[in-house]
Amino acid sequence: MITKVRDKVKKFLKETIDADGVRIVRVDKADGGWVAEADVAARNQYLTAIRPEYRVFEKEHYLVKLDVDYEVSSFKRIGDNEVSEEALNYGF
Repeated sequence: MITKVRDKVKKFLKETIDADGVRIVRVDKADGGWVAEADVAARNQYLTAIRPEYRVFEKEHYLVKLDVDYEVSSFKRIGDNEVSEEALNYGF
């Protein structure tokens, strides 16, 4: 089950935000579904717009919720030093 959650979250983030690398940090079962926290390597959009040959990446953090059928129901980006209320509710 956890492997399926990890695979779904990785695929979703790569397709949705065009992530170059996704590392699942934590997976937790919650409210009949799943919540995953992921570190994502994404290209710096500003530098890419100016000079496409520059390959500068930024590390971003995301929370992704999946329902009981392993479909993504919501996701949000959280800051590096930010501890979101939602993350606290799920034990992150």
